[in-house]
Amino acid sequence: MGRTRAFSIAGFLISCIHLGPALAQEAFEMRAVPAERLVVAQGGYFPRTLMLKNGEILATFKTGAPHVGKAGRASMSRSLDGGKNWSPPQTVFDLPEADDSTDLLGQLKDGTVLFAAVSYTWFGEKYNQNEGWKADVYVIRSQDNGKSWSKPVKANTAPYQWAYPYGRLIELTDGTLLMTCYGGYYPYSSKDTDKPPEKQGRFSFLIRSRDGGKSWGEHSLVAQHYNETTAVLLPSGRLLAALRPDERGVPTDISFSDDKGFTWTKPQQVLNSSEHPADLLLLKSGTLLMSFGVRRKPYGVQAILSRDEGKTWQKDSPFLLAWDGDHEDVGYPISVERSDGKILTLYYVVYGERDFDGDKGVALRNSYTKAVIWAMPRLD
Repeated sequence: MGRTRAFSIAGFLISCIHLGPALAQEAFEMRAVPAERLVVAQGGYFPRTLMLKNGEILATFKTGAPHVGKAGRASMSRSLDGGKNWSPPQTVFDLPEADDSTDLLGQLKDGTVLFAAVSYTWFGEKYNQNEGWKADVYVIRSQDNGKSWSKPVKANTAPYQWAYPYGRLIELTDGTLLMTCYGGYYPYSSKDTDKPPEKQGRFSFLIRSRDGGKSWGEHSLVAQHYNETTAVLLPSGRLLAALRPDERGVPTDISFSDDKGFTWTKPQQVLNSSEHPADLLLLKSGTLLMSFGVRRKPYGVQAILSRDEGKTWQKDSPFLLAWDGDHEDVGYPISVERSDGKILTLYYVVYGERDFDGDKGVALRNSYTKAVIWAMPRLD
């Protein structure tokens, strides 16, 4: 554990030298914020986190394999002291002959904890997206704050033939649950030229549960040609979603819904190129915190604020939360607000040589799920 700064003027300006002429023309206001930095788990990818009603914090992440690999499983660690110390990872979801990732976590008003994960597989050991590739969403539930879990139940994501969950679980005032997902149609392909236009690409969508997460369905499209999506319920009752476009290197967009997620506005750009995927957290003050991975120098995690429910964002004064990445294999931040007002932000980072499917044998020792504990500065 180390005490450092959530961002530093000197470190940021040095990094800006390498960002190219476009960003070099920008002027940012940076403020020093004391922070603690910790390792949650070595070998952990794509973290999610949840502040339980009893004050404990759960962190879920993928272990056993890097981006792809049938040894991949969904694991969980727990913190009893606000994120400073974490229990050793324990497997919570692992189907045979499949890569199982962690993607969505939430606690209902009655205390039930729901965890949704993708389980995807293919023919043979070497990863391929053609022969036998399929992906399904499964949900498990816990009545004891994540100490034990039910058997997995497959969620209905029709009409989409494959799907991944992503983001945060939302419970509406009437008890309806919303799960943000992305998916598409077979055959899985990055170009999709053999499909009609209405089935090409990936689709950002949500599904609903009206029985406490026991069954799911009743999908609504958010947008076509988008994938990893997270959403938040605003004080006004609106829903705000942050979406990652399919095209590589492009920025994060946002969309709004005024009818409980049934229809959505046309996505509009909010971040810069190579800033994705994003997380949305509504702070106790009513301010929105958007944290996001930065897939260009300085590789790491940044965050911005909105004080008007996402209509405008303070992009001229970002928080530089992490800048320790060696390349674009970094990010997937997610944050929770502690009772003392401090913010815990989790992310993953891979140091040194990249090892996408584990063939080089270095992926799990080079990758980490890490945490930053920081305090929101007083802003004018």
